[in-house]
Amino acid sequence: MNISVIGRRVRAAFFLIPVFGMCVPVHAASISYFLDQSNSLPNGTSYLQVTISDSTTVSGDIDFLVEVSPSAFPPPGGNFGMQAFYFNIDESLSVSSDNIVVDAHGWNTRQNRNAGGNFGKFDFKLTSNGKGGCGGKSCDKRLEALMFSITGVDGDTILSYAVSSNLNPSSGEFFAAHVAGFSSEPFGNSSAKFAGSTPAVVPIPPAALLFGSALGWLGLHRRRRRP
Repeated sequence: MNISVIGRRVRAAFFLIPVFGMCVPVHAASISYFLDQSNSLPNGTSYLQVTISDSTTVSGDIDFLVEVSPSAFPPPGGNFGMQAFYFNIDESLSVSSDNIVVDAHGWNTRQNRNAGGNFGKFDFKLTSNGKGGCGGKSCDKRLEALMFSITGVDGDTILSYAVSSNLNPSSGEFFAAHVAGFSSEPFGNSSAKFAGSTPAVVPIPPAALLFGSALGWLGLHRRRRRP
Protein backbone atom coordinates (compact mmCIF):
# COMPACT_ATOMS: atom_id res chain seq x y z
CA MET A 1 0.00 0.00 0.00
CA ASN A 2 1.53 3.35 -0.99
CA ILE A 3 1.82 6.36 1.29
CA SER A 4 -0.83 8.38 -0.56
CA VAL A 5 -3.48 5.67 0.02
CA ILE A 6 -2.58 5.49 3.72
CA GLY A 7 -2.83 9.26 3.94
CA ARG A 8 -6.30 9.28 2.41
CA ARG A 9 -7.54 6.61 4.84
CA VAL A 10 -6.13 8.46 7.84
CA ARG A 11 -7.85 11.68 6.72
CA ALA A 12 -11.10 9.77 6.25
CA ALA A 13 -10.84 8.31 9.76
CA PHE A 14 -10.32 11.76 11.29
CA PHE A 15 -13.27 13.06 9.25
CA LEU A 16 -15.58 10.35 10.60
CA ILE A 17 -14.76 11.08 14.26
CA PRO A 18 -16.85 14.30 14.37
CA VAL A 19 -19.49 12.70 12.16
CA PHE A 20 -20.06 9.90 14.67
CA GLY A 21 -20.08 12.54 17.38
CA MET A 22 -22.97 14.24 15.63
CA CYS A 23 -24.96 10.99 15.81
CA VAL A 24 -25.46 11.33 19.54
CA PRO A 25 -29.24 11.92 19.91
CA VAL A 26 -30.07 15.56 20.41
CA HIS A 27 -33.76 15.03 21.12
CA ALA A 28 -35.50 13.09 23.88
CA ALA A 29 -36.84 9.67 22.98
CA SER A 30 -40.56 9.64 22.16
CA ILE A 31 -43.28 7.39 20.81
CA SER A 32 -46.68 8.32 19.37
CA TYR A 33 -49.96 6.48 18.91
CA PHE A 34 -53.30 7.23 17.26
CA LEU A 35 -56.72 6.70 18.79
CA ASP A 36 -58.62 5.51 15.72
CA GLN A 37 -61.49 3.49 17.20
CA SER A 38 -64.82 4.95 18.30
CA ASN A 39 -68.09 3.80 19.77
CA SER A 40 -70.09 6.34 17.72
CA LEU A 41 -68.00 7.69 14.83
CA PRO A 42 -66.45 5.61 11.99
CA ASN A 43 -63.37 3.58 12.87
CA GLY A 44 -60.07 4.07 11.07
CA THR A 45 -59.74 7.83 11.49
CA SER A 46 -56.97 9.32 13.65
CA TYR A 47 -59.15 11.26 16.09
CA LEU A 48 -56.47 11.82 18.72
CA GLN A 49 -52.72 11.37 19.01
CA VAL A 50 -50.80 10.44 22.16
CA THR A 51 -47.08 11.24 22.39
CA ILE A 52 -45.00 9.90 25.29
CA SER A 53 -41.50 11.28 25.71
CA ASP A 54 -38.59 11.54 28.10
CA SER A 55 -38.84 14.89 29.85
CA THR A 56 -36.44 17.55 28.61
CA THR A 57 -36.89 19.62 31.77
CA VAL A 58 -36.89 17.15 34.69
CA SER A 59 -34.51 14.20 34.50
CA GLY A 60 -36.31 10.88 34.93
CA ASP A 61 -39.81 12.23 34.30
CA ILE A 62 -42.05 10.97 31.51
CA ASP A 63 -44.19 13.53 29.64
CA PHE A 64 -47.52 12.91 27.91
CA LEU A 65 -49.09 15.08 25.21
CA VAL A 66 -52.62 14.11 24.12
CA GLU A 67 -53.95 16.06 21.14
CA VAL A 68 -57.40 16.12 19.57
CA SER A 69 -57.52 16.49 15.79
CA PRO A 70 -60.49 18.86 15.24
CA SER A 71 -60.54 18.22 11.48
CA ALA A 72 -61.35 14.55 12.12
CA PHE A 73 -64.63 15.44 13.85
CA PRO A 74 -67.96 16.83 12.69
CA PRO A 75 -68.04 20.64 13.00
CA PRO A 76 -67.34 21.61 16.62
CA GLY A 77 -70.00 23.33 18.65
CA GLY A 78 -69.54 25.15 21.92
CA ASN A 79 -67.08 23.83 24.48
CA PHE A 80 -65.49 21.31 22.11
CA GLY A 81 -62.68 19.13 23.37
CA MET A 82 -61.47 16.20 25.41
CA GLN A 83 -62.87 15.78 28.90
CA ALA A 84 -61.32 12.44 29.85
CA PHE A 85 -58.22 10.43 28.99
CA TYR A 86 -57.36 6.86 29.99
CA PHE A 87 -54.03 5.04 30.02
CA ASN A 88 -52.25 2.04 31.52
CA ILE A 89 -48.97 1.27 33.26
CA ASP A 90 -46.61 -1.67 33.18
CA GLU A 91 -47.71 -4.04 35.94
CA SER A 92 -44.17 -4.18 37.34
CA LEU A 93 -44.28 -0.49 38.31
CA SER A 94 -45.64 1.16 41.41
CA VAL A 95 -47.55 4.27 40.31
CA SER A 96 -50.20 6.23 42.19
CA SER A 97 -52.15 9.39 41.51
CA ASP A 98 -49.49 11.29 43.45
CA ASN A 99 -46.98 10.51 40.67
CA ILE A 100 -49.14 12.18 38.00
CA VAL A 101 -48.83 15.94 37.57
CA VAL A 102 -51.45 17.47 35.25
CA ASP A 103 -50.88 20.90 33.71
CA ALA A 104 -54.59 21.61 33.29
CA HIS A 105 -56.54 23.25 36.12
CA GLY A 106 -59.54 21.43 37.50
CA TRP A 107 -58.54 17.98 36.23
CA ASN A 108 -58.16 15.03 38.58
CA THR A 109 -56.78 11.50 38.48
CA ARG A 110 -58.62 8.29 39.29
CA GLN A 111 -57.55 4.66 39.21
CA ASN A 112 -59.15 1.52 37.74
CA ARG A 113 -61.84 3.22 35.68
CA ASN A 114 -64.08 1.94 32.90
CA ALA A 115 -63.81 4.02 29.74
CA GLY A 116 -67.18 2.89 28.44
CA GLY A 117 -67.95 2.44 24.75
CA ASN A 118 -66.98 -1.26 25.01
CA PHE A 119 -63.34 -0.24 25.56
CA GLY A 120 -63.14 -1.71 29.05
CA LYS A 121 -61.11 -0.67 32.06
CA PHE A 122 -57.87 1.28 32.22
CA ASP A 123 -55.40 1.74 35.04
CA PHE A 124 -55.77 5.53 35.22
CA LYS A 125 -58.31 8.14 34.18
CA LEU A 126 -57.63 11.87 33.94
CA THR A 127 -60.84 13.84 33.82
CA SER A 128 -62.61 17.18 33.97
CA ASN A 129 -66.28 17.59 34.74
CA GLY A 130 -66.59 19.06 31.24
CA LYS A 131 -69.00 21.90 31.90
CA GLY A 132 -69.46 22.93 35.54
CA GLY A 133 -67.37 25.18 37.71
CA CYS A 134 -64.39 24.19 39.85
CA GLY A 135 -65.49 25.32 43.28
CA GLY A 136 -65.60 28.95 42.25
CA LYS A 137 -62.16 28.76 40.66
CA SER A 138 -61.29 28.97 36.99
CA CYS A 139 -60.52 25.63 35.35
CA ASP A 140 -59.75 24.02 32.02
CA LYS A 141 -62.90 22.08 31.21
CA ARG A 142 -62.51 20.47 27.79
CA LEU A 143 -59.16 20.58 26.04
CA GLU A 144 -57.81 20.05 22.55
CA ALA A 145 -54.38 19.34 24.06
CA LEU A 146 -53.75 17.74 27.45
CA MET A 147 -50.26 17.68 28.98
CA PHE A 148 -49.18 15.82 32.07
CA SER A 149 -46.06 14.25 33.57
CA ILE A 150 -45.31 11.10 35.51
CA THR A 151 -42.66 11.76 38.11
CA GLY A 152 -40.81 9.88 40.82
CA VAL A 153 -41.30 6.36 39.41
CA ASP A 154 -38.24 4.12 39.58
CA GLY A 155 -37.35 2.07 36.52
CA ASP A 156 -39.97 3.40 34.12
CA THR A 157 -39.44 4.26 30.45
CA ILE A 158 -41.68 5.67 27.75
CA LEU A 159 -42.64 2.09 26.84
CA SER A 160 -43.89 1.47 30.39
CA TYR A 161 -47.05 3.41 29.53
CA ALA A 162 -47.76 1.98 26.06
CA VAL A 163 -49.34 -1.23 27.33
CA SER A 164 -52.69 -2.97 27.58
CA SER A 165 -54.53 -3.13 30.87
CA ASN A 166 -54.61 -6.27 33.00
CA LEU A 167 -57.98 -5.25 34.39
CA ASN A 168 -61.15 -7.09 33.45
CA PRO A 169 -62.76 -6.30 31.09
CA SER A 170 -60.05 -4.91 28.81
CA SER A 171 -60.25 -4.23 25.08
CA GLY A 172 -56.49 -4.52 24.71
CA GLU A 173 -56.09 -0.89 23.63
CA PHE A 174 -53.36 1.26 25.18
CA PHE A 175 -55.37 4.49 25.48
CA ALA A 176 -58.92 5.85 25.45
CA ALA A 177 -60.55 9.27 25.57
CA HIS A 178 -63.91 11.01 25.78
CA VAL A 179 -64.43 13.94 23.40
CA ALA A 180 -67.56 16.10 23.36
CA GLY A 181 -68.95 19.32 21.96
CA PHE A 182 -69.13 18.56 18.24
CA SER A 183 -72.13 18.60 15.91
CA SER A 184 -74.51 15.65 16.25
CA GLU A 185 -74.87 15.52 12.47
CA PRO A 186 -74.57 13.17 10.67
CA PHE A 187 -73.87 10.51 13.30
CA GLY A 188 -76.50 11.43 15.87
CA ASN A 189 -74.17 12.10 18.82
CA SER A 190 -72.35 15.20 20.05
CA SER A 191 -69.89 13.18 22.14
CA ALA A 192 -68.11 9.87 21.76
CA LYS A 193 -65.55 7.53 23.27
CA PHE A 194 -62.31 6.76 21.45
CA ALA A 195 -59.53 4.24 21.90
CA GLY A 196 -56.44 3.00 20.13
CA SER A 197 -52.86 1.79 20.12
CA THR A 198 -51.93 2.31 16.47
CA PRO A 199 -48.30 3.49 16.18
CA ALA A 200 -47.84 6.82 14.43
CA VAL A 201 -45.22 7.11 11.70
CA VAL A 202 -41.92 8.08 13.31
CA PRO A 203 -39.79 10.58 11.34
CA ILE A 204 -36.08 9.90 10.79
CA PRO A 205 -34.11 11.52 13.65
CA PRO A 206 -32.17 14.63 12.61
CA ALA A 207 -28.90 13.03 13.77
CA ALA A 208 -29.43 10.13 11.37
CA LEU A 209 -29.99 12.56 8.51
CA LEU A 210 -26.76 14.36 9.39
CA PHE A 211 -24.86 11.08 9.46
CA GLY A 212 -26.26 9.98 6.09
CA SER A 213 -25.43 13.33 4.52
CA ALA A 214 -21.89 13.21 5.89
CA LEU A 215 -21.29 9.72 4.53
CA GLY A 216 -22.60 10.80 1.14
CA TRP A 217 -20.28 13.81 1.15
CA LEU A 218 -17.34 11.56 2.06
CA GLY A 219 -18.12 9.17 -0.80
CA LEU A 220 -18.39 12.03 -3.28
CA HIS A 221 -15.15 13.55 -1.98
CA ARG A 222 -13.30 10.26 -2.41
CA ARG A 223 -14.67 9.73 -5.94
CA ARG A 224 -13.57 13.19 -6.99
CA ARG A 225 -10.05 12.53 -5.70
CA ARG A 226 -9.77 9.13 -7.38
CA PRO A 227 -7.37 9.21 -10.41
